[in-house]
Amino acid sequence: MTVLTRNWHTSFAYRLGVRSRLARTVALLATAMTGAVAVGSGGASPAATPLRLDGVPFRPELALTSASRSLGLMNRRRAPADGMLFVFPEQTFGGFWMKNTLVPLTIVFFDAQGKRVRKLSMKPCRQKSCPIYSPGRRYRFALELRAFDTRRAAKLGPLAELRRLARVAS
Repeated sequence: MTVLTRNWHTSFAYRLGVRSRLARTVALLATAMTGAVAVGSGGASPAATPLRLDGVPFRPELALTSASRSLGLMNRRRAPADGMLFVFPEQTFGGFWMKNTLVPLTIVFFDAQGKRVRKLSMKPCRQKSCPIYSPGRRYRFALELRAFDTRRAAKLGPLAELRRLARVAS
């Protein structure tokens, strides 16, 4: 899954006509390194992020940078057990698409207070034109979970941690 803004790594590879596994791997590693630098410099690491979903501790992967949000869960054969949390530096209203995402996902949009705005089911897409999944309202966080995840996902928190993550997001 990727935020609607194009993933520059993958887009560049496609523009050059390079669709090999090596090109995708290089793009993935470059984005992961960018994300690791941003996470390290902001002081937020997945292991040190005490988040709760409906009051239960969980540890999603974090997408704190524009590059990591653009890549999302593209080209992965499995989604992480606790999903991926997209953190935006400001309220946003853009949509997500499933371009080159291999697994079905559920996306939950949350406002700045951690309250669920909307929950949608998304299907993989390998075509040139893919559907856009949008909550139709502003949101600050988006959590992608495995499609079969049964968590209610109504409340994300704690609020102090959400604010800290939003401050380090770029």
